[in-house]
Amino acid sequence: MSRLADELIQVKDEGAAAVLATVVEAGVNGRVEPGEKCLIREGTIKVGTIRDPTLLEAILKEAEVRLREERSKLVPLEFPAPESKVEVFFEVIPSPPKLIVVGAGHIALPLVKFAKVLDLHVTVLDDRILFANRERFPDADEILVGDMAVTLKGLPITPSTYIVLITRGHKYDEPCLREIIHSPAKYIGMIGSRRRTKACFQRFREEEKIAEEIIQRVYAPIGLDINTETPEEIALSILAEIIKVRRGGKAKSLSGH
Repeated sequence: MSRLADELIQVKDEGAAAVLATVVEAGVNGRVEPGEKCLIREGTIKVGTIRDPTLLEAILKEAEVRLREERSKLVPLEFPAPESKVEVFFEVIPSPPKLIVVGAGHIALPLVKFAKVLDLHVTVLDDRILFANRERFPDADEILVGDMAVTLKGLPITPSTYIVLITRGHKYDEPCLREIIHSPAKYIGMIGSRRRTKACFQRFREEEKIAEEIIQRVYAPIGLDINTETPEEIALSILAEIIKVRRGGKAKSLSGH
């Protein structure tokens, strides 16, 4: 199992996401034994002792679900024959949560401070160096200056990525949203009034032919419904919504989610 140990160390060092699947109960099928394992990373089996192709296919599908939900779980899986049911424990090793703040205005200042308290890796992106700089954001892990939509398109986005669009206007928000709406990001939130976000979504439906289930992934208007007024309160409501999405909470969002 030294290869497995090496892979697990590499996953930790790289801050990557992975799933360790372990057979807990194998019934009487004879094709797999309790204790057999495999490590799934980036949709592929990296290493392991499980060899049955049918079981591996089922494990890959369930691992994708576990990673998306970021929750470990004991799952019963079945072979074609009923007596071949096995139980597999999926241990999720999520990559560290990353927050991308697009727009370095007044809301971004408390948002970045609060996000670091929550131990998020924070990237700030804006096209104005007078706003996106180390003096304004001493706590940010990364500060990027450039065309926001173009730069955002080139960033790595995973199921552990949370994206907040709080630029200085919809003419900037909308192109950014267009670049990431199909991404695997765990959360996409966009600031704006109900009227403006509704108009944006309608353009996406009619001009971009984007499916409704994709559009419904976006949290807009952004944040939880806590009657905010100040930038600090708005930032708090945004991060509360991110926690809701990450942990599966039930609080009411302004978007209706």
